[in-house]
Amino acid sequence: MSNIGINTSTFRITSKYLDILNDFIVKAKINPEITEARQEQLIEFLSKLTDVNNTEPQFQMLSSIIERELRNSHKRPEIFFTSLIEDIQNKDTETVIPKIELITEALDVENSEILAKIIGD
Repeated sequence: MSNIGINTSTFRITSKYLDILNDFIVKAKINPEITEARQEQLIEFLSKLTDVNNTEPQFQMLSSIIERELRNSHKRPEIFFTSLIEDIQNKDTETVIPKIELITEALDVENSEILAKIIGD
């Protein structure tokens, strides 16, 4: 795949999950209750990110982006994800939102960098 193809694919994937996570944050700030459907969606997403046997390229890429940001923030990814899943299961919106914001920040930075490459290519 060409650089343009890889960049475009990365841009689309990061945009998709960035939209989903941003939507969660906005809705959680308006109504702090985490619905069952949203809870399942977030746990499924995070479980795919942390599954070392997951061979889906999009989740391998997303996991790499997010884990890099966590390490740069001096956080251990396995502990971060485990505690985030527990917080979601406990519907602890106050602790979930900042953690989801950290993930969205990592995806947003990557998304912006890729967009700059696409426009510059």
